[in-house]
Amino acid sequence: MCLVEGAAAGSQEALVLGVLKYLAGSGGASVTHGGAYSKLISAAAPYTQQPFSAQCVNINNVNTGMFGLSISAAGAEVGDVLKASIGVMSGFNDGVSDEALGAAKNKLKLEILSEYESNLGVRAATGLESIAAGSPSSASQLCGAIDSITNEEVMEAAKKINGSAPILVSYGNVENMPLQRELL
Repeated sequence: MCLVEGAAAGSQEALVLGVLKYLAGSGGASVTHGGAYSKLISAAAPYTQQPFSAQCVNINNVNTGMFGLSISAAGAEVGDVLKASIGVMSGFNDGVSDEALGAAKNKLKLEILSEYESNLGVRAATGLESIAAGSPSSASQLCGAIDSITNEEVMEAAKKINGSAPILVSYGNVENMPLQRELL
């Protein structure tokens, strides 16, 4: 994993990072009618001949969060996969198309609405938001806040993330894992 400081739960910045997560790629690769891969998977695929995974993570807690990349690749290829994935994140510094931004917003709204489908999900979400922000937001309020996210906010968040020194967490064959200074 390659992580930087994220945003606290209940903040607008957490929602912006949620959109950024879906712009890069969250979840496993899936093939539907010829292929629909995330930007992370598409960027890393040329550098590996073995099965791999690359996804963006956004973990929000009460007073802070973690944002970054979760990479799983063969030992000899992990460095190239990680560098290609970081290159995708750097590409967001210049903004994204309106179409891509709209799709990422819709994916984040789906995640939130899916969380609110069960009693357990509602309790977990409102409990964390109550602690973090003082009062919970409804699903419609969160969706409205997501709809208001601009390309400029995404670019600002990407610049902040890409300008931060990452923390690398790895296990297994780390011989080809790049050093932190090589990623800056």
